Amino acid sequence: MFFFYYNRREPSRTQRIDPPAIIQRLMPFSLPDKSGFLADDGESLLVQCIHWNTARSKLEPVPFDHAPSGVIAASWARLDNRDELGRKLDMDETETDGCSDTEMILRSYLKWQESCIDHLIGDFVFVIYDRQRRKVFCGRDHMGVRPFYYFASDDLFVCATSLNALLHLDCVPVSIDEQWVAEYLLHLSMSFDRTPYAGVRKLPPAHCLTVTPREMQLRQYFELSAEPALKLADPREYVDAYREELERAIKCRLDSNYAVGSELSGGIDSSTITAYAAKFIDDPRSRLHTFAFAFSEMEPQYIMAVSRACRLPNNHVFAERETGQFPLIQRSLELLGYPVEHGNATFHEPFYRLAEQLGVRTLFSGFGGDEFCTTIHGYMVPLEMLIQRRFRELFNVLPGNPLFRFLRLIKMELRRRKTDNFAMPEYNPRFYDAYRMRWPHRIVRDSLVSRYNLEERYFDEARFDAGYTDLKRFTLERRWQPFVPTRMENCTLMAAGRKIEYRWPLLDIRLVRLFLSIPSEEHYYRGMGRYLHRRAVDGVVPEMVAWKPGKNMGAIMGHSVRETDHLLQITVSDLHPALAAYIDTDTLKHQIEQFPALMASAPEEGKRFQYYKNVQAVLYINAWMNYIEHDGP
Repeated sequence: MFFFYYNRREPSRTQRIDPPAIIQRLMPFSLPDKSGFLADDGESLLVQCIHWNTARSKLEPVPFDHAPSGVIAASWARLDNRDELGRKLDMDETETDGCSDTEMILRSYLKWQESCIDHLIGDFVFVIYDRQRRKVFCGRDHMGVRPFYYFASDDLFVCATSLNALLHLDCVPVSIDEQWVAEYLLHLSMSFDRTPYAGVRKLPPAHCLTVTPREMQLRQYFELSAEPALKLADPREYVDAYREELERAIKCRLDSNYAVGSELSGGIDSSTITAYAAKFIDDPRSRLHTFAFAFSEMEPQYIMAVSRACRLPNNHVFAERETGQFPLIQRSLELLGYPVEHGNATFHEPFYRLAEQLGVRTLFSGFGGDEFCTTIHGYMVPLEMLIQRRFRELFNVLPGNPLFRFLRLIKMELRRRKTDNFAMPEYNPRFYDAYRMRWPHRIVRDSLVSRYNLEERYFDEARFDAGYTDLKRFTLERRWQPFVPTRMENCTLMAAGRKIEYRWPLLDIRLVRLFLSIPSEEHYYRGMGRYLHRRAVDGVVPEMVAWKPGKNMGAIMGHSVRETDHLLQITVSDLHPALAAYIDTDTLKHQIEQFPALMASAPEEGKRFQYYKNVQAVLYINAWMNYIEHDGP
């Protein structure tokens, strides 16, 4: 992780910044294995601290100072194309092996300048300061795995991998963004570039930033888009190509000098990652640990099917949700600097805590499969075929015997004509009904709803897949959304608080681009989605998991009132006074009072869900406001 301060105008009038204090803000709960800083006569300060994981992480100079060029750099990176990059840089194998990732990035900059980012593949954020040119160059990976926050004014530029590191500087004015708070209360706050603080931004995924004394330029170096169609002679060739890229995405992330963990839900994505990790890693019986929640009735059998097939003895299954949220909320504020936006970041804290105790420093996740490569939206493929008048192919992929397939085709054609190529309805009915039911129970003030057009944005979420018949277009427009990098930002920082590095193979940019180039029909056959992925992992992932027709894991088991006790430990009178400007306190008070009764009422599940989300959001916002006032800047 790193922090960088750069005085753009008057180096003699710089703020005194204590590097050890910055390191404490970057890593508040676990001491770095190595840390250091470079200061330049009041003009700049570069601080870096790391937790060791791979052999090459121990080569990091923290930070890197290239004396011949006067260029310094720091990164939080794991490069996945080091061999290829080394060849481009005319480095032999020995030289490449002896290079840290930060040095590889800096060497790339020295050769290609700002175009260097076009040659990097992996999970990375970095900052490079070219002292002779007085130019700062920063970059973030394609999918936004690692976070990068910055503040810029005419006089200075400050950036860090943790927002909390920016909040304690006199030179960075901190004010809460009113719109962000209103959005957070409606679960609309996730953004590619905005933060909860006015003036503090996130560097979006696949962007780089250049800062000089006179200008600042933000540039997108890559955009997810429809890839040129891959045309192969035989469907089996698509399976082979996909399997090869999938295996590379997992193999390149297995590098670690410590034990390795894998989240295992029993679903096909996490099972794929776990099974291939067990196949490729050295000594999986002792080095590979799985971490799972088993809250649904069928989850244990699928989790253990993978474990048995891979002969993994180290399986850690949690069957009860944790209570006592207040210490965790405080911990998340010190790691993130603002309220958690994606619940998995704190929900998976039991994994992180146990993994830390076991010496695990890498944690795999199957997140990203539903959204991209394994895609749960194969049901769009028949619609696309029908619109394109590919009747023979459509007949062959529909489920059922020939007669039923013919009748299904006729029914689909009638529906196509009636709905003008499936353009209607405007909303996904299943989503819209749920959103419409929840909307009257919002607690954010109506004045803020009107000021920031929140009702329209809220119901836009209910459109989801309505009117889409093109799988690739839907993926690019509705699945590549801010929740993807936001989940990774939040989870990455929470896990890093326990010296753990998250890795997401199904969001490997090379794998995602391949997915976008493979014909959509390869993902669907006889009513079954994920068809390409299922064929690719067949024989490695247990059959009962690889060919499970849906995601349903049965009823939730063992739910108790005790799990929501923390929501009842807050009263309206105890809330931070500033919250009154954002929430309808009378409505909130009523919901807190009604919540115990709703817990026992099955017909009220939708209302109970909304009350829960409301009170949970208030807990986080309230703790955040108190944190800012008493412990923060």
